[in-house]
Amino acid sequence: MSRRRDPAVVGTDATDAADGEQSTLISLDEQHRAAGLLQEAFEAGEMDRDELRRRLGRVQRAVTPRDLWKASGHRAGSRRRSDWKELRRALWLQVAIVSFAALAMLLVLYGTLLYYHGDHSLNIWPWEWGRS
Repeated sequence: MSRRRDPAVVGTDATDAADGEQSTLISLDEQHRAAGLLQEAFEAGEMDRDELRRRLGRVQRAVTPRDLWKASGHRAGSRRRSDWKELRRALWLQVAIVSFAALAMLLVLYGTLLYYHGDHSLNIWPWEWGRS
């Protein structure tokens, strides 16, 4: 049975509990601080009204510190992704799968060559091609 996620409680599902980590979400105060920084940048003439309106909308939709960082034009939030550990784990898993597949292919190739040419009369390596 699937459990519904309560928006008031953060980091309570089984994967977060197993990792011992909690999801990183921004607070309303951080959103207000980012909106204030954008308003100051507008008053200083760093952006026009359309860009301010667009960025304020993105700040209001931001959920993670990285979303807030991108929405506020690098004025608030954090550049670091909150899911970098999961991405790194997935990358290493992909590297391991590809390595295993390459080793399995080489093993099958070597076995096939030995089966058909057990007397080692076949020169399969480029540096052996000129030899008889």
